[in-house]
Amino acid sequence: MTGNAVRAATETDAGSVDERALRELLTAQCAAWAAGDGSAFAATFTDDADFVSVIGEFIQGRRELASVMQEGFDGFMRGTRLSEPERITLRFPTPDTAVLVTYGVCVLRDGAQVCRPEDLSVQTRTAVRTADGWLFTTFQNTRIVKMGG
Repeated sequence: MTGNAVRAATETDAGSVDERALRELLTAQCAAWAAGDGSAFAATFTDDADFVSVIGEFIQGRRELASVMQEGFDGFMRGTRLSEPERITLRFPTPDTAVLVTYGVCVLRDGAQVCRPEDLSVQTRTAVRTADGWLFTTFQNTRIVKMGG
């Protein structure tokens, strides 16, 4: 790809309207997690979203995602929150499509402030511009594994 076909966000150009909107969407998603609100978490996604969890669970659609997340928030994820990512990349393959990658994120439990290395993940989200603004349409979460030595 050449020219502006793919544009990567940096700290110096993170002020564009679309970049701010996507960072706000990510913030809303993290706030919904911290609040234990499956519906609010799912509201950051399109109705037909595809979501792949860190354990490979494949969830399709906003309604199913809200239900599955609420079950987790009411159970094993109760009281958890997401850490701040170590790194964020944001690219716009087209003006109405964005790819947001968050690297070095973990689920923090019981007042923890620091991620354990074995808990770190990388998430890839695809967002689309809708009539109501940006929404995530895909999500893939993968545990980070350091290869070699």
